[in-house]
Amino acid sequence: MVAAIFLAVLIPVARAAETAAPAAAPALNPALIQVLERFSKVRLFGAASLNWRNVGPREPGFETQIQNQVYLADMYLGAEGSVTESVPVKIEWNLPTAGRGAPRLSQAYAEYNGIRRIRFQLGKFMVPFGRYNELYRPDQYLAVTRPLLYASPDSLDLVVRPNSPRPPISYGYSDIGLRWSWYPVRVHPLVPSELTLFIVNGIGEQKNRLRVFPNPSNLGIPSPGTNGVVPDFGHENNNLADNNNAKTLGGRIVFALGDLRLPWPVPEQAADLTGTHLGLSGMGGNYDLEGFLGYEMWSADWSFEYKGVSLSGEAMYSRNHFLTPLLAPNSTAALPVLMSTGTRGAHTRQVEHIYGYFIQAAFPLMRAPPLGRRLTGLLVYNEMYRRGPLLDFLLNFNDGTTTFESMTAYRQGAPFVTRKISKYTAGLHWQLAEHLAAKFDYSYWVMGKSTIRSENSLGLNDIYQGAFSLVMGF
Repeated sequence: MVAAIFLAVLIPVARAAETAAPAAAPALNPALIQVLERFSKVRLFGAASLNWRNVGPREPGFETQIQNQVYLADMYLGAEGSVTESVPVKIEWNLPTAGRGAPRLSQAYAEYNGIRRIRFQLGKFMVPFGRYNELYRPDQYLAVTRPLLYASPDSLDLVVRPNSPRPPISYGYSDIGLRWSWYPVRVHPLVPSELTLFIVNGIGEQKNRLRVFPNPSNLGIPSPGTNGVVPDFGHENNNLADNNNAKTLGGRIVFALGDLRLPWPVPEQAADLTGTHLGLSGMGGNYDLEGFLGYEMWSADWSFEYKGVSLSGEAMYSRNHFLTPLLAPNSTAALPVLMSTGTRGAHTRQVEHIYGYFIQAAFPLMRAPPLGRRLTGLLVYNEMYRRGPLLDFLLNFNDGTTTFESMTAYRQGAPFVTRKISKYTAGLHWQLAEHLAAKFDYSYWVMGKSTIRSENSLGLNDIYQGAFSLVMGF
């Protein structure tokens, strides 16, 4: 009897224990959950291109001949996410070919977009100038080579000789500063789709004389070298601090209608867009350590597109000072002598004007090829000029401490000359998949008026190049 009563009480208790819910896990901290959610929304992005090129002729003169060269270029890797809903951040590294893959900081900035139609950027960002500076990744433009106005010493685009024009600015110029952009609501031909103002450190010197931070071991500022001072148009010195007191001011205004009324830049993607845009850009400031040499550049770019057929182009003007060594009156090409008898030659400040334009036509050859997504053809014509003082070309000059394989110097009374480079490009852009494309183009540089023939001239031969690029972007 007692056993029966015990079992009658124990069995329901045991069943209740079996069906009881397990103990609840400790709740996660809401702040931690929010942080994890933000990390899950971070977007990784990047691009790279595997290239082949063949340069001719076999004995070009000034340039070192390169045939059947295969290499990696235009490699970028970055991430972007949000600190808060209205404060996105972005960081990006570039792995330049000349740096053997060593990463260099390309962008690192925070943005505030809490005010409707207004955007602020603070940090290191792509400077909004012209058409191709912000189209810096290989998956954002159609050709293998870029226009002469944006040619870079780190890519396939550049051919430069003494007294010849060199680009005012090469692509992918990022700088440290503040950017403010306004995107009006009203759609009207006379109302811009974007108005941007910015202040940045500005372009520095080609030979890096960075103003270092206070340190007992740094008691002075190095003077200009024998070979003078010119702008670092190729951005070879990726400094994270300014080299002088002056800042560069600039701005950009964009008028657009149709599908092109989008936040700039609009990649040259294989899409059937219809619209038009006109962009006007300007910037300028001092670029040397002493604040003695200045530069300014202005640009007008345009594009007309109709269902995938486009005609685009840009015209640019640049004026800048440069410091060049001064030759003695009795100097000859065989025995060049600088005005100073010391190890540092005397310098003279000169000014040069660089201007030019390009026109590009792009058109779909096959909108739905048997393999891939689209095959696009393009034709590009470039002209670039330099108007400036005639500089003597010196080979193997020794200033008493250093031997320069080549340098240019100014002879008193030298005339101003105008030199010109033309470039023709025909290419194909084959979009294989969403994140994979193949490019081929053939470029021809007309160099007959690119320089002045002298005793040290090595030739004025034209340059031609075939190039293939396999591009991945994500």
